[in-house]
Amino acid sequence: MQNYDPEKLLISIHIPKCGGTSFTSCLEQFFGEHLHLHYPDDPEPGPPPETAQRIRACVHGHFYHHRWAIGAMDYYPDSSQFITMLREPFEMALSGYYFRRRLGDLGDITLHQHLDELLATPQLFNYLGLPFDLWKASEDDIQEWLDTRFLWIGLTERFQESVDLLAMKLDKASPDVAVDNVSPRDDGLAEYTQYQKKFRQRYRREYALYDYANRRLDWELGQYD
Repeated sequence: MQNYDPEKLLISIHIPKCGGTSFTSCLEQFFGEHLHLHYPDDPEPGPPPETAQRIRACVHGHFYHHRWAIGAMDYYPDSSQFITMLREPFEMALSGYYFRRRLGDLGDITLHQHLDELLATPQLFNYLGLPFDLWKASEDDIQEWLDTRFLWIGLTERFQESVDLLAMKLDKASPDVAVDNVSPRDDGLAEYTQYQKKFRQRYRREYALYDYANRRLDWELGQYD
């Protein structure tokens, strides 16, 4: 695992529905005016600008290909220092459903229908912003990326532990954590546990990444005990 190099730009990959709003608040506390947000169409239509800052700077946002080439390696091809926050894939899907329902863009689609539609797709597209191809790259190449270029991988389900570890890596005070942008959910979600099993069977690469992050978080926290 690599150590933080403040002389190099830190790139934070915001995977949708993985606690990104709360995590952005943490990064603001870590980097202040040296945090640069990378989101298409915000605030003006068009691709986000590239930052020229490198020293003690962090760029954070959605790096998936939108209408423009806005991938991390499109903007910063020499980058070697990444962080990201993951979430259990089924929980990520639930969060996405309730978020879109709150926005009113799902019409009458039920949760059952939404999950069935997702299971009909071969990939969970939330991961398109990663700087490597989760589905086409070899497992060895992915492992090399994770081991040599990812300074930190956090987990939404272990948010406080995760940001505490990042604070230690950055040699910063642990931030005040606020849970933001949470969409209300229906009661009785226990009946959907069958879908969680289907998700793990269907999305093997997504779960392999999540399981790796859990093991890595345990190991790294143990190094600071």
